[in-house]
Amino acid sequence: MSSPPSDFVVTKEHQRFAEFCEACRHYRYIGLCYGAPGVGKSLSARHYANWDKVETYRLYTSAAAEAFAGVVGSTTVFYTPPVVNSPGRIEQEIGHRRTRLQALAVEKLYREQAIQQEVVRQKEGALLRQYINDPAWMTDTPPPRPPPTVPTEFDIIKDYAARRDETSDPTSLVIIDETDRLKTAGLEQVRDIFDRGDLGMVLVGMPGLEKRLSRYPQLYSRVGFVHAFRPLSTPEVRQLLHQRWLPAGVELPEEGWADEEALAAIIRITGGNFRLLHRLLTQIARIVEINALQKVTSQAVETARVSLVIGTA
Repeated sequence: MSSPPSDFVVTKEHQRFAEFCEACRHYRYIGLCYGAPGVGKSLSARHYANWDKVETYRLYTSAAAEAFAGVVGSTTVFYTPPVVNSPGRIEQEIGHRRTRLQALAVEKLYREQAIQQEVVRQKEGALLRQYINDPAWMTDTPPPRPPPTVPTEFDIIKDYAARRDETSDPTSLVIIDETDRLKTAGLEQVRDIFDRGDLGMVLVGMPGLEKRLSRYPQLYSRVGFVHAFRPLSTPEVRQLLHQRWLPAGVELPEEGWADEEALAAIIRITGGNFRLLHRLLTQIARIVEINALQKVTSQAVETARVSLVIGTA
C-alpha cells in the first residue's frame, strides 16, 4: 500500500494565490479572492499563512527547537469569522491572532536570551575552574581573581528585557476567509482594522464577492487586486494521480492507477474540484477495500460516484 501524504498539494493555482497575497502585503492593499466551493481557497490560505502550525503551537512551553522553527517569523493572520458575528467580536478575535504572532516574536527573544546566558555561564565556569586550579595557590601569592565576563549575565537580561518591550506587532497581512458571512457592520470593522493597521488584507469568498463589495465604496476603493481561484486543470489532476497523491489516511494498491479509463472518469467527475477529488478518492478506497480489488477500475469509480451523489461533471 502507498503511504498517504499530507492533504495539501502545492498546485499552480496555489502559487498564483501566494503571489497575489504577496502583492497585497507589499503594496498594503485589500485583495479580493473568490472561487467556487471546494476549489481549495481555504486550504491555500491556511497553508500560505502557516496557520495550522501557528494555531496549535503552545507558547512559552519550552517546545522543541524544531517545532518553534516551524512558526517563528510568521507575519500572516488567518481568520474565519463565525456565522454569528459582530464588529466587536471580529475586532477582538483578529486582535488575539495578531497578539499570538507578536508573542512568537517575544518568545524568540527569550530563547536567544537563554542561549546567551548559557554562553556566559560556561565562560564564567571555565574561568572559575581555571582560578581554583591555578598553581599560584601553592605559593605565598594567590592568583588574581578572573575578570568579569563582558557582557555579564545581568547585562544580557537587561538588554533583552528592553528589546522585548520594543517588540511590535509583526502582522503584515490579514487573510479573512468566508467573507460572505460579514454584514455591513462587519465589513466596516474590517475596513477600520485595515485603515489602522498599515498592513495588507485578503478577503476570501464565493463568486460574486467582488460585485457585492462594490456596493460599499469606502471599502471597495481600497481594493487593489482581485484574484479568481480556479479549479485544478486536467493535466494537474492527472499528474496528481500519476504521482499517487492521496488524502491523509487513504490507501490504495500500488498499481491502482494503471486503468486509464478510471483516471479519465475521476477527472471527468471531479472537474478539478479539490474537495470532490478528496471525497471521491476516499470513497474509492473504501470500495476497493470492501471488494478486495487489486487496482482501481472505472466500475469502482462509478460506484463511488453514485455513493457520494455528486453527479457527473
